Amino acid sequence: MSLLSSDLRPTEITIVVVLIAALVLLPPLLNLWFSIDSVWYLPYIVWFAIIMLSWYLQRLLRKNAI
Repeated sequence: MSLLSSDLRPTEITIVVVLIAALVLLPPLLNLWFSIDSVWYLPYIVWFAIIMLSWYLQRLLRKNAI
């Protein structure tokens, strides 16, 4: 059972950090997305940054957990 909990811990931390970041960054990002002068690929850049942040955090936490 302890092996299962040690595998889930980095994943849970990553999910919590990404959710907190989304709550903090969502209002300014919505203003950027809905402005008339925004470029069409801005949401893709934001999603790419979120995915890369979560990937890096997951990698870092798994490396430190071993």
